[in-house]
Amino acid sequence: MPPERIAAHRHVVFWLIDGFALDYLAHAPALEADLALELEALFPSTTATAITSVLTGLSPAQHGLLGWRTYLPAGNTTLTVLPGRETDAAGRSVELSRQRLGDRIRPRRLADRLARATTFVSPAAIAHSAYNRLMSGTARVLAYEHLEQLPALMRAHIRSTANRPHYTYLYWSFLDHLGHEHGPASAEVRAHLGQIDRVYRMLRETLAGTDTLLLTSTDHGMRPVDQRLDLRTADAARACLRHPLTGEPRAALAHVRPGRHRKFRNALQNRFGSRVEVVPIRDWIDANAFGPGLPHPELTARAGDYLLLPDDDSYLVDPSGDDPGPVFHGAHGGRSPAERRIPLCLWASGAP
Repeated sequence: MPPERIAAHRHVVFWLIDGFALDYLAHAPALEADLALELEALFPSTTATAITSVLTGLSPAQHGLLGWRTYLPAGNTTLTVLPGRETDAAGRSVELSRQRLGDRIRPRRLADRLARATTFVSPAAIAHSAYNRLMSGTARVLAYEHLEQLPALMRAHIRSTANRPHYTYLYWSFLDHLGHEHGPASAEVRAHLGQIDRVYRMLRETLAGTDTLLLTSTDHGMRPVDQRLDLRTADAARACLRHPLTGEPRAALAHVRPGRHRKFRNALQNRFGSRVEVVPIRDWIDANAFGPGLPHPELTARAGDYLLLPDDDSYLVDPSGDDPGPVFHGAHGGRSPAERRIPLCLWASGAP
């Protein structure tokens, strides 16, 4: 999209609906009518990675956050960035403050580099989390409880910023939760898509005559899964790891002990067969699969030795201790079209 198309509007609102797969447009006719482009999500196609790219303008290779969990070699710890938790080699977890989280990831925030003032509009449960406060930088932060509150909230917000150019990042997460819990073809997901579409229509009515460009997109898609692969059932493979898997259940990263590589590959093959593809991480990095740009200085160390890609119907978990680990009916993070095909919808209001 030409930059001048965006800059021509006094207000730019970007609504990121977490987990809003391209196929979901079939249940959201107002959004479908405003479809401008079909995009491909970044890899890994997951929230921690993609939203960090949205909020920094950097590829995953550049910012170095490679999934729900990322290995940090400097402290031999694992960072779960969105809830702001760090786990050490002994399995002890601590919640990080905004400052300590910033020390770990050192983000180049887009909000601090834009030529216009910025506002983050986020669900109250995460609006003031360490990650959200860190990534918002100098931006104003507004919180809301329910989806239906957005039209009135946005009307008041746009009116309060009417005299100066403004960028608003608007985030909604519940659709992703429903996709994981019930599956992307579920009645629960379809019902919520209808709710989102109604709120989208109301937002257009609310923003009419405000010189606003409303862009709506997402971080990733969603695919159905019904095979849960548990690494605890592959003791021989697990014993080869330096620490639990990082990354995503649909794109796991394995850091293997020196001298154990062949044993690790053979153990995975013996337990899971063709259900898990084992890709040397160097092949993935050399192919720029994590995106363009100057790589993060710790990219190779964070990515480990192998990328583990379950087949289309599967996901791979590696819980620690007594943690049963997640159970999904829908998942993302991998490279299938259902996980990576996403929409960009565009609507522009007239000037006042």
